[in-house]
Amino acid sequence: MFDEAEIGGRLDLHAPLAARLRPRTLDEVVGQAHLLGPDGVLRRWVAGGRIPAIVLWGPPGSGKTTLGRILADALGLGYLTLDATSEGLPDLRRRLAEADTLRAVEERPPVLFVDELHRLAKNQQDGLLGAVETGRITLVAATTEPPMAGAVIAPLLSRLTVLRLHPLSESDLGVLLDRGLAALAVDGRTVVPDDAAVRNLVGLAAGDGRRLLSLLEGSVSLLPADAVELDAASVLAAAQSRTAPYDRSGAVSAMIKSIRGGDEEAALYWLAVQLAAGDDGRHAARRLVVAAGEEVGAADPAALPMAVACLDAVERVGMPEAHYPLAATVSYLARTARDWWPGAALHRAVELAEAGADPVPPHLRPAAKTYRHPAEGGSGRPQEYRPRGRPPGFLGPRTPPRDRA
Repeated sequence: MFDEAEIGGRLDLHAPLAARLRPRTLDEVVGQAHLLGPDGVLRRWVAGGRIPAIVLWGPPGSGKTTLGRILADALGLGYLTLDATSEGLPDLRRRLAEADTLRAVEERPPVLFVDELHRLAKNQQDGLLGAVETGRITLVAATTEPPMAGAVIAPLLSRLTVLRLHPLSESDLGVLLDRGLAALAVDGRTVVPDDAAVRNLVGLAAGDGRRLLSLLEGSVSLLPADAVELDAASVLAAAQSRTAPYDRSGAVSAMIKSIRGGDEEAALYWLAVQLAAGDDGRHAARRLVVAAGEEVGAADPAALPMAVACLDAVERVGMPEAHYPLAATVSYLARTARDWWPGAALHRAVELAEAGADPVPPHLRPAAKTYRHPAEGGSGRPQEYRPRGRPPGFLGPRTPPRDRA
């Protein structure tokens, strides 16, 4: 049976599904395990009873606004908000005056949640600076732009702890989808999405939990009142998309495999499938960084810096202009020389080390008297660097790099 507490409670039936399912506690938040797991900094700060001034940096739908409210509630602090997209310096001054009143009553600085921090003008950020520095407020800010790239003024940024939020994974989105379907069932609308519909919902959400729930709600609203099955066509109609069912993980996998196989056109096509479905390019760019290390390896030293620069460009510039660095990087990786041996050899080395690491030979240890620098030369038996008993080639035969496609 549907458990209201398990999914964060429900508001009135006229509220959007995403609002009704907004988590109320840290345990109800989906994703961001690096911050909310047992050793995550947010979990530990809450357990300790206080948080520093922080900025939550992440894509839309990753939980920034939700976390701001949950942190205030978990610490028992007053909560004020400022929307940088619509409120100016007079509004900030009013919020700070309200914060002073709350602090006098509660004897603790309230949380001021500033949404879209990067949209605040410099004089507004200057106004926040003094309040953060003197402890008038506990600032929790949110931004979709890299704070270190000029979105936040340096004096304010130096007083903030930047926490990176990631897009929700496909498994995270699956959890949200189950919660959404359960909430609809409690409301009297039971539907069962087929496999293609699930792929579309998860793929078109592209890591955005709010988008997933909105798309689910819109898709169900298109069905006849007595319909039970939710199909892919309804999802595409709700998304106003004419594309084929979107399999995000499949499209990314196809792009990487096309790069591996040296098929430039195919790799660009599978990139286009991701972008046409509404992906913002960040996921593709991250995968290209991995591909530069895994597929190209040391065969082309320019590949990894190019992929990293592409990721940086996508995050700084955004769509649609970021299409160009993405296309250039995909094209380059598909055409350049590739070398799979380093990554495969490292995996074999990790397996050996996990099975029981070999002791470091005495002449390789720090300040070893028996170590000979290669420049010193010397006669006799060549110096060994491998663990004792490991013959040459113990990580597998060294395969030659594959030439450019």
